[in-house]
Amino acid sequence: MLRILPSSQHSPLPVWSEAALRRIERIAAQALQPHTLMQRAGRGIAALARARFPHTRRVLVLCGPGNNGGDGLAAASMLAKQDMEVEVLVVACGDATQWTADRRPADWCWALDQAQGSGVRLRDWGATDSATLFQWAELVIDALVGLGLSRAPEGELGNAIAALHRTRAPVLAADLPSGLSADTGTAPGLCVRAQVTLTFLGLKPGLLTGPSAPACGELWLDTLDCRPDDLPGHELAPTARLVDGYCALAALPPLRAAAHKGQRGDVRVFGGSSGMAGAALLCARSSLAMGAGRVFAALFDPAASVVDPVWPELMLRRPAALLLQAQAAKLSSAGCDVFGPGAGASPDALDVLETLIKVDGPLVIDADGLNLLAAEARDGPLWRALRARTRPAWLTPHPREAARLLQWDTGQVQANRLDAAAELVATSHAHCVLKGAGSVIATTTGELWINPSGNGLLATAGTGDVLAGALAAFLAHVPRAELAATQAAVWLHGAGADCVVREQAELRAGTLPQWMLRAWAVARTAAAEQEFAPSPFGDPGDTAWARTCAMVREGPGAA
Repeated sequence: MLRILPSSQHSPLPVWSEAALRRIERIAAQALQPHTLMQRAGRGIAALARARFPHTRRVLVLCGPGNNGGDGLAAASMLAKQDMEVEVLVVACGDATQWTADRRPADWCWALDQAQGSGVRLRDWGATDSATLFQWAELVIDALVGLGLSRAPEGELGNAIAALHRTRAPVLAADLPSGLSADTGTAPGLCVRAQVTLTFLGLKPGLLTGPSAPACGELWLDTLDCRPDDLPGHELAPTARLVDGYCALAALPPLRAAAHKGQRGDVRVFGGSSGMAGAALLCARSSLAMGAGRVFAALFDPAASVVDPVWPELMLRRPAALLLQAQAAKLSSAGCDVFGPGAGASPDALDVLETLIKVDGPLVIDADGLNLLAAEARDGPLWRALRARTRPAWLTPHPREAARLLQWDTGQVQANRLDAAAELVATSHAHCVLKGAGSVIATTTGELWINPSGNGLLATAGTGDVLAGALAAFLAHVPRAELAATQAAVWLHGAGADCVVREQAELRAGTLPQWMLRAWAVARTAAAEQEFAPSPFGDPGDTAWARTCAMVREGPGAA
């Protein structure tokens, strides 16, 4: 069992579509003794419930009529057998006739027999008072709806989910919070808000990205001792992979003590129209903080200062002069250009963007650069030049900018984040970072990555400019390791915000680079001391989580 931590991972974990997981489940079930997978799922739920909520004595298990309900039944019977001090109540939700029908799956019928044989009390939802029920419960296990959600849960299932929104007891979701789509992270109706989710077999996209993905709360993975690579039919390919920030940072070459600034790459930032100079400066300062050797900024506002009084290390230039510098740098493939932060929509800004695209060097297009691109015809010269580049640019849209580029609406992007990122790559022939909760990295080689770090503190003006600057700094330093550079920038961007939450501090865009550097230092320390590692449990140095995970593996006495 593995806890999926937002700011540290252990390998690029695969993320599977619902269709692939169903096939994995069928293959595994055929290779194992009957009911093995459901038994393992029930054991995992029971173990995590006892470890995470060790003082709980009254457990309410809400079960639907499908296999997700079977997992809940198996967990209920194991909790009742393993701890005589725990009182377990199972409430059956859904069509009452389905609970005795011969068409129920064999695993589900086995789990029901196990629950009845263990002395677990079993009631129908319709025969209970939900208010009294939830006042009684100290922990609720949600086993109502798992994979296969196609519409909003209705009837007793919908009523149970609505009642869960009013309970004060913590909720542990089995596989998925009921009402959440496994593939998209959307919820067509009400969705359970869980404190803890234990997902089975493999990670699902909807637990990691999408507008309702945060409903899973603390995320744990139990593969049920099944590795797709060890199963017949192992040619199954994951839909995406989870970004491993530690691996990405390790792929960046160390900054040698004797290195000079010319070996650490140049970054050139174009933006900062009238009233928007701050966006370009945030981007440029971020590049400096992330280790770029020299950073130049061309502000389009003719009244802009010729020096940055806060970061005088920045070298401010007029746009025409810096554009000539970018064209000359193409000959040596040195550095990286950023276009867009606060650039505005003037004809002059459009001319600079078109020139940079044709220069064909490392290029990040952000903010107003994306808006300028979206305003141009898909078959026009700007898009044709973008698609003709020998070295793909990087586009870094937030959902609304992605919607403009794709000519979708924002809701469509958010409901299909992986598809939106892939479609943007196909349309532009550029790499893409689709920002938002669970940022998606999509490359022109067809790879999809989901970033686990970050939180709602990043939803403020200017944080996207900071990401663009960090990305440019890493691309300038390691021009032949673009994917690792991008993963490192995106992961650090989120990990910095996670540091702020852990330290209960305040965050604004201007201070974000310092928090990113703190996250980087933590990662380096953990790697050097080998605290991050062989054990996939918990956060490095977090003794409370070490105790919890020992209990998951060995039972409460292990603590």
